[in-house]
Amino acid sequence: MPFFAPIFQRGNHFTIWGSKALEGSLDRVLRDQMSPVVFPVAFEELAARIDFSSIASGERRAGKGYEVQAFDVQHPGGALGYRFATPGGTGAIAYVSDNEVGAPEKYKSAPGWRGAFLDFLRGATVLVHDTMYTTEEYEYHRGWGHSTYQDAVDLALDAGIGTLVLFHHEPRRSDDELDQRIDECRALVRSRGGALQVLGAAEGMTLTV
Repeated sequence: MPFFAPIFQRGNHFTIWGSKALEGSLDRVLRDQMSPVVFPVAFEELAARIDFSSIASGERRAGKGYEVQAFDVQHPGGALGYRFATPGGTGAIAYVSDNEVGAPEKYKSAPGWRGAFLDFLRGATVLVHDTMYTTEEYEYHRGWGHSTYQDAVDLALDAGIGTLVLFHHEPRRSDDELDQRIDECRALVRSRGGALQVLGAAEGMTLTV
């Protein structure tokens, strides 16, 4: 957040949603992140107006011109996936930044967690989902809270998603490697007879629901 340029621009207004399960309040977490000890600009000096709103898994909350739902996903320390839609609209976008689809035993998820997660995603026009690892890499990172490319494609196909956006790239991956992963995901979709569109998240990308 401290490097999100629009929060330094006067006239902007943001509502930041976060889990009720945090040990501290959401605004306290952000203020601590921008403490003078670690960052040169204090939270109080930001030019944009910033509001905070908390949400728990299973809740549906209304924002200005949209509604948001949350779902408990699998990540060390807990995390939420979000689904945003316009009231009465036909499209929705699901945003799941950190989620390990595998290893449910580590997170002690309730039986049927995957099915409930699919219900949460079903019908969304766009799914932005964690795709940090290849299948081979995942074997060395079980329990780290992140999914494989194949996990995300499987979810998107099973949930009837229109567009899957690969997100949370492994930081050391080059652009050429990312292009290769995207091509592999598209080939996987074709092999299963799906019509899913696959994109790679990139800075400046605009998504239309």
